[in-house]
Amino acid sequence: MSDFSNKPNASGGDQRVFANHYSRARGVASYRQRRRVNRITKIAVWIVLVLIVGGAAVLFGRQLIYALTHSAGSTTSTESKASGHEDVLITTTQPASISFVAAGDVVANGSVVESGKKTDGNAYNFVHLFSNISDEVGKFDVRMLNQETPMAGSDHGFGGTNPLNAPQDLGRAEVAAGFNVILHANDHALDWGTDGVHKELSWWHTEQPNLPILGVAEPDPVKNPGLSDYVSDVYTYSKDGFKIAVLNHSFGIEGDDHSVVAPLDEDKVREDVSRARDLGAEVIVACPHWGDENNPEISDEQREYAELYAKLGVDVIVGTHPRVLQGVEVLSGEGNHKTLCYYSLGCLVSGLNAPEHFLGGMAEFSIDRSDNGTYTVTGAKLKPVVTHRANGDEYSTYLLADYTDEIARTGWDGYSYTRSFYDQRCEEVLGDDYDTDAGALSIEV
Repeated sequence: MSDFSNKPNASGGDQRVFANHYSRARGVASYRQRRRVNRITKIAVWIVLVLIVGGAAVLFGRQLIYALTHSAGSTTSTESKASGHEDVLITTTQPASISFVAAGDVVANGSVVESGKKTDGNAYNFVHLFSNISDEVGKFDVRMLNQETPMAGSDHGFGGTNPLNAPQDLGRAEVAAGFNVILHANDHALDWGTDGVHKELSWWHTEQPNLPILGVAEPDPVKNPGLSDYVSDVYTYSKDGFKIAVLNHSFGIEGDDHSVVAPLDEDKVREDVSRARDLGAEVIVACPHWGDENNPEISDEQREYAELYAKLGVDVIVGTHPRVLQGVEVLSGEGNHKTLCYYSLGCLVSGLNAPEHFLGGMAEFSIDRSDNGTYTVTGAKLKPVVTHRANGDEYSTYLLADYTDEIARTGWDGYSYTRSFYDQRCEEVLGDDYDTDAGALSIEV
């Protein structure tokens, strides 16, 4: 206890009361002062933190703007902001991906047409031809095949080899299988002349008005302005603000026929690539009909045009016509730009007689756009397919990966052309990287 707790002071007051009063007032004052100091300190710390974070944000924002405005590749949106007397361009890019599958020639001659014929007169149904690959086809955004066989109407008869002609029911089956782009610039497009082209395009326009039929044009556009004209224009496809173009050209197109079927010549290739860029296409896929029929070797003409496409910045080349499978290469263009080239996909459906005509391939790949505007070809594969020749609805195309010896024995070719036979052919054409277990060739781009 304190010494003065009970002693009277000079004024007769109680020192205990004074002492207690003095201690409480001083303590309260001290407490309030400490609170003020703490409050001021906290405010000062918050101000410093705000300044630090704000400064860092400004610096990061400037670096981000610089990076985006100086990044390679196309972008999807731009915005201008005033900054003093200058405009600062703020650019954003949305990541996106477009997946592709491309199949080879549909050669619907004698046995193929017979497989689809029904008992009730002239009715046909060809859904069976694609029933074993439709699930694979449906996985992709852009799904292309080469319409080697014209569908010029019943007046010309069906099932021949040269000239070719198929019932228009074949087109219905292709669409039912999931194909959504028909490549038609080829050496058989004019088998029945310009009238045959007109009849086929008229049917497509009535049956599937929104389906792109590439590489051919209505012979009389003034009279029929609503029909296809992918000869003077190019096809573009957009997804998530990402636009690609598909070009289709064919060898063997002479003179005035250039207005009906897109020719494979240097001037036309350059014109179409330029047109695709003008339309805003960020990626270009070219589908040339080229090469030597029945020859697994790549011709000089194929290499010449492949180099031209690569030089012009085309990203992927998908070739058709040789009727047999050919190899795959990655070419380098200007600025070390990479071009994936499938030289020939062979036949998707074939009624021809040589075993090499029963083996074809489907090209599968995706083109990815990153958030900095660059493009990459990913997941590139070639998956071999086999035309299984059999009676009626059993006549069908299979992925080689799904083709078993048991299935082979149900066909006309019996024990002759088994899975191992086709695997050996693939190894000869596609090289050691072909995976027999997976039934696929994977390609690094």
